[in-house]
Amino acid sequence: MKRSAEILDGLQTQIVGQEIEIYDQLSSTNDLALQRGIEGGREGTLILAEHQTGGRGRQGRRWHAPPGSSILASLILRHRLLANQIGLPNLIGALAIAAAIRELTNLPAQIKWPNDVLIHDKKVSGVLTELEYDQDHQPFFVMGFGVNVNTLPADFPNELWASATSLRIEAGREISRVLLIQAILSQIEKNYLCLKCGKIASIIAEANRLLYIQGKWIQIETPAGIFDGVVEKIDLDGGILLQNVSGDRRKLWVGEVIHTRSENQAIGNSNKMMYGKSKRREMNHHVSRSTSRKRGENNV
Repeated sequence: MKRSAEILDGLQTQIVGQEIEIYDQLSSTNDLALQRGIEGGREGTLILAEHQTGGRGRQGRRWHAPPGSSILASLILRHRLLANQIGLPNLIGALAIAAAIRELTNLPAQIKWPNDVLIHDKKVSGVLTELEYDQDHQPFFVMGFGVNVNTLPADFPNELWASATSLRIEAGREISRVLLIQAILSQIEKNYLCLKCGKIASIIAEANRLLYIQGKWIQIETPAGIFDGVVEKIDLDGGILLQNVSGDRRKLWVGEVIHTRSENQAIGNSNKMMYGKSKRREMNHHVSRSTSRKRGENNV
């Protein structure tokens, strides 16, 4: 993807991706998008890079992508998020990517709350949304995302072989990055416009349909500790609803799924587990780290 005209030709959006900047290499697409946003950059501006030297996912993890193999992108979106919408941008991004993958490749992409896309239990994409204010003190957010498109098995570090995959590996053929980014941008715009209008019920319904952890027992690590239970659903504000073995329910808006089992496995081992308990840990990031950041934190 060397020229923006390749993407704009056939792109069916009104806002998202109508202005595109493409670079051979950046430290971080999110960093540049945040800079453009602060300077008053146009809503929907897309920053793309063939390679990133300092790209990060959630919790400061490194994103591994050989040059020219993946989609590494960030969008500027100028919606003032309401308090009950803070958990939604990562979700609508992940859902858009999963839907685009399904549309283009027929692969069974699913979402792993709050911001990952999986195929056959392996991660193929991640989303990181960051909040900021522009020079006129107006809020905006940057939605950064990476997709392993044509990455080969040998491109992954040894420690990721069991947990990461690419569309090429799963489909057994090379995938057009231009067609994929067009499909992703179209899906993001559809979801984003619903968010702006407050019409999110259909988005949440689709997210629950594609939810990888639906009905599974999970552990979620949060700034407040580790919580576990069986996943009921994603709620309208993007929070995940858990039910423990005693029937108590808890909603979490921030966290990372660190362990999963089927519900039957969890029940069969319930005497070895402590449901609904939290283990205190010191965390060095902001409580809303999964959806926002303060300037200077790591990003995509």
